[in-house]
Amino acid sequence: MELGKHEEREVRVARNQAIFRAVNEKLAAVNEEFARVMGTSSIACECADMSCVEMIEITPEEYRAVRAEPRRFVVCVGHIYPEVEVVVHETPAYVVVEKLAAAGETAEHLAQPDAAV
Repeated sequence: MELGKHEEREVRVARNQAIFRAVNEKLAAVNEEFARVMGTSSIACECADMSCVEMIEITPEEYRAVRAEPRRFVVCVGHIYPEVEVVVHETPAYVVVEKLAAAGETAEHLAQPDAAV
């Protein structure tokens, strides 16, 4: 089955965000130790912009809650792509977005332990 232009963009956006999620998951052990002292962890913004280098302060508990939903990502305020995601939670420090349609399906697939990003 061939994807339309819009679906191709959705899939590309989800793949970009999955890369940032993978980086953040690799940093989890370091962040857990840091959080014991500081109370929060620093994670990379998981937005779709591959050139984004913003960092977000979040508690490990808050991050685990987002990770429990494979279609959800933590992004900086203003780093939202409404054509492929909706805001499900906002704080002054970050926003949680949920991928829609093909982007959501791709995010779910890429969240599987054996999936290649």
